[in-house]
Amino acid sequence: MPSFDRDVRTRTLARIIGPYLIIVAAALFFRQTTFSAFLWGFMENDQLVFVTGAFTVIAGLTVLGAHHHWNSISAVLVSLIGLIATAKGGALMIAPEFGAEATEMVVHNPNIMLGAIGVDLALGLWLTFAGLRSQPTPALPT
Repeated sequence: MPSFDRDVRTRTLARIIGPYLIIVAAALFFRQTTFSAFLWGFMENDQLVFVTGAFTVIAGLTVLGAHHHWNSISAVLVSLIGLIATAKGGALMIAPEFGAEATEMVVHNPNIMLGAIGVDLALGLWLTFAGLRSQPTPALPT
């Protein structure tokens, strides 16, 4: 297997995941009032939920397959996002009711929704910054 520079791989994935999370945070913020209706319209279509879960699993496994190290804060975040995406996609495929209930709880509680938006925005900004840096992010102490 060819060798690769872990820091370059982390920065590359951070440049992809960071802006994605910023866009998700913006979409959630500006569409808070319509998100609940959107969610239930989505969850009523079993085929759409299943296919979305399948693509989410593939995206998560792709991140995990390409990035399985934990040597910096950014690397940890990228790997955790891969794990979360894989778990979320699997849950959509296997037990979509669980995802609908959890999301409904978030949608109907404005404080949780704003917290989720804040977390997405903070992670997105951090990863975008880390991905665009010309130097590797500092390593975690061992």
